[in-house]
Amino acid sequence: MESPYVFCGQEGQPYQRVVKGFRQACRRAGIIDFRFHDLRHTFASHLIMQGVLLRTVQELLGHKTGQMTLRYIHLSTPHLQQAVSILETALTSAPGIQQEGLQK
Repeated sequence: MESPYVFCGQEGQPYQRVVKGFRQACRRAGIIDFRFHDLRHTFASHLIMQGVLLRTVQELLGHKTGQMTLRYIHLSTPHLQQAVSILETALTSAPGIQQEGLQK
């Protein structure tokens, strides 16, 4: 049965409490130091890293301000390295740009 809820029973009604089951699942999977609320941070971070606009993520999270949404976004190290690589490529391929210090 289809339901607008992510966490729901077979009849499509939302679970009233999911935290206990979430903790048990984490324990069984060997995941430590992870809270249910951390899923919101993961959701926001992955959307931004896939190019979704901040305003869209803000709407999806139900935040009133973009400033609050920024608190939820944590970019991965590979994502940050890719951003720097894009700049490095642009600088090393641009004609007339000093190449000193940019060689690997």
